Amino acid sequence: MQTGYEMQDLGWSIAGNIAGGNPNIYSELKWKKVGGGYVSAALQWNVWNKILLTADYSRSFIRSGTVSDNDYSGDNRTNPVYNEIFDADKGYTQVWSAGAGYVLISGNNFSLIPYVGYGISRQSLHLLDQTGNLPDLNSTYETDWKGPFVRANAILLLTDKFKLIANFTYNQVNYNAKANWNLIQTFQHPVSYRHNAKGFGIDGLAALSYDLTSNLTIQAGGGYFTWQTGKGVDELFLSSGGSDKTQLNGVDRKGYKLFGGLVLSY
Repeated sequence: MQTGYEMQDLGWSIAGNIAGGNPNIYSELKWKKVGGGYVSAALQWNVWNKILLTADYSRSFIRSGTVSDNDYSGDNRTNPVYNEIFDADKGYTQVWSAGAGYVLISGNNFSLIPYVGYGISRQSLHLLDQTGNLPDLNSTYETDWKGPFVRANAILLLTDKFKLIANFTYNQVNYNAKANWNLIQTFQHPVSYRHNAKGFGIDGLAALSYDLTSNLTIQAGGGYFTWQTGKGVDELFLSSGGSDKTQLNGVDRKGYKLFGGLVLSY
């Protein structure tokens, strides 16, 4: 079990048409410094010989952040026609994953375990106005990153009780998102538009651990992650019926976390 702090940014843009033009960047949203408390739990089971099963879950509670909303009528972010900054201090992120590993190296001072598995990473992001000018504004953008991963976990024994732990994960994902722009009456609700694309994610972390007893270990560390997609599809659903499709230029997400916690083994 671990607890700590997580902060991240997420941004995306769409073009004016499905071919990626008219203009090439028509609308752009950027969430900045979206962060809050973080908790996680993980299980690992040595099922037979060197084969392991693992599962983990984490959730962060968003309590700070802003989001900018910009529209343009010219290519390359020229001729701005809309520019507003809203609050984004509400929502959450959560991650599930499960996989299997094999103890490739198990030495006195160093061990290496590769894993393969499947993960789901989700975010619930908001656009809010705490100034009171738009008291009913409560637009949402919910993301879903799903796909297989490969992971390497290394442990280096520094002393009899101190260990250095490093973890690297590569995720190959399908990206899906849905939004509810609650104040725009020309859009459908509760799903105003959807995003679909393919992408990848890279996660890395490092931690120091100290064995309090033979069964109880304390850990502290930090991690960095960067996820992104290629080009995809933005489909807008109109209240009058039907939908319009434009090019999703891409989604970029990055952030960090700091954590500490206890590990119980038996």
